[in-house]
Amino acid sequence: MKRFRYEYGASPVHLLVALTSLAVSAWALAQVFDVLSTPGRFLIWFLGAIVLHDFIFLPLYSLLDRGAAGALTRGRQPSRLRIAALNHLRIPVLLSGLMLLVWYPLVLSKAPGGFERTTGMSTDVYLERWLLLSAVLFAGSALLLAVRARRLRAQG
Repeated sequence: MKRFRYEYGASPVHLLVALTSLAVSAWALAQVFDVLSTPGRFLIWFLGAIVLHDFIFLPLYSLLDRGAAGALTRGRQPSRLRIAALNHLRIPVLLSGLMLLVWYPLVLSKAPGGFERTTGMSTDVYLERWLLLSAVLFAGSALLLAVRARRLRAQG
């Protein structure tokens, strides 16, 4: 067992989980290619999504995160409360951004023309619902931060 851990760098359970996740991913990809009539278009979309994330979105949200972290500390030593405040900002931003990314055609009313015919629903309500849900996320996070700050101050 020690030899395996030395050679592989982790336990056999890690290897089993890694191989299982690769098998599940391969199965999912096979299902996608089986359903699609033009798998080449899927590959172009998938590679484009990787490039878009790695070269545009990742630097952008990393820069925004650094700016928020700098604004909360401003030359001071980061305290537990400031770090908590940063994390209570990160989570609703992440969830709100993820919802926008997934449903942007509906939120921005750019859904295909057949959407309303197919679903019987208008896209007019999605922007307001996304804004309301984002506001609830930020308000809930602010409330949790207030409770957490009170506990941190009580601890001394």
